[in-house]
Amino acid sequence: MKNIYNKVKHLAICAFLVATVSSCDNEIEDIGGAQQNYNTAYGLLQANSNLTTFTKAIQLAGLEATLNTTDNYTYFVPNNATLDAYLVANGYVNDLGYPDINLVPVEDLKQLVLSHIVKGVKKRVGKLEGVEADYLETGDYATMANAVNADLYLLNINVTNGVLKVNGSDKDAPGLDYYGTNGFVNVLSNVIELTPPAPVITSLSQVLASPGDVITITGQNFVKVKSVKFGSTAATFTAVSKTEIKATVPADFNSFALVVVETEFGVSSPSSIGLKYLLYEDSLKGWGWGWGGDITWESAEKVSRGTYAIKKVAEAWSGLFMHSDLPLNAADYQFVKMSIFPTESTKIMVTINSDTGDSSKGTTVTLVAGKWNNISIPISALHPELLNGGNFDSVFIQEFSGITISPASVLYIDDIGFL
Repeated sequence: MKNIYNKVKHLAICAFLVATVSSCDNEIEDIGGAQQNYNTAYGLLQANSNLTTFTKAIQLAGLEATLNTTDNYTYFVPNNATLDAYLVANGYVNDLGYPDINLVPVEDLKQLVLSHIVKGVKKRVGKLEGVEADYLETGDYATMANAVNADLYLLNINVTNGVLKVNGSDKDAPGLDYYGTNGFVNVLSNVIELTPPAPVITSLSQVLASPGDVITITGQNFVKVKSVKFGSTAATFTAVSKTEIKATVPADFNSFALVVVETEFGVSSPSSIGLKYLLYEDSLKGWGWGWGGDITWESAEKVSRGTYAIKKVAEAWSGLFMHSDLPLNAADYQFVKMSIFPTESTKIMVTINSDTGDSSKGTTVTLVAGKWNNISIPISALHPELLNGGNFDSVFIQEFSGITISPASVLYIDDIGFL
């Protein structure tokens, strides 16, 4: 009887432990470092009732056989509420308006799942005093999705004082260090997307350009570039990296174009190059005069672009006036632009629609000697009344520092125009 009683008692204790473990499996807290060594990492996903949407995504993507193994994995898993919000935001809702993971295309779902898993590591976040371990550190990590598609971005991890943030999220991961026999599960409050966003142009290497010039386009997300266009004309290009493109200015380029970059993931906002109207390129489109020093209207001594530039001997308070051969409507332009190379550092005053040195309607610019100074002045800073509509037809430039040196300073002026 005693042996039977002991056996019954043993079975009862085992049943209680099993029931307790099952209950704990389903009640894993969202925050903490609960040790779950009795289960695999995939088993932790199945056991956590707050991660059922992601678990279902694994099954629908046909990845259960891949992940439900003894291989080591680190999971970064959006909780149900986060993943449901993602589904709604992307239009994956059923007829009743509820999020439905079944509506996501299988290939997209596969990429989504694999973007949240790093294979071959077994890492924890919260460092334990006196315990040496393979801790998760700040940096970029290749996910299982990167192994399938090398063009995807890497997983960006930030660990600061034991706090985990993933892919730029401003939210702390609410669940840390669920670890089993072959990995860790980190619960997230954001969905990881490694697909590159649309390209962005931040700068062009040249303010002005001529057909055949090779310019450098700097920006972001230059991944799988399909085209670079100057206006409607496609340009020859080489994608050097994800942040740099070399493009050749097309043969039909006039003086201005909006440059856009298109990738398989979107189209950039346009970036302008050149000028809408050139008052002076290799010659003056109109007439002009000056005082206080000789003017050579077509000098080949030093040019910014093309064949000729204006050479102006810049005595103290000297200047020049240039009149367009046609009136320009201020509504079509925002900036006065020009390139000036001074042999000595000096200051100039620039205005439009005036043939006198009225500084109240001009802007002063300090020029650095020995280099081309690319000047851009808002028309609103010169004649704000023109913003309501009105024409202008001239540019006035005056030496404005009273420089007195011998021989006199020289200004080379090129590519005067309006954008």
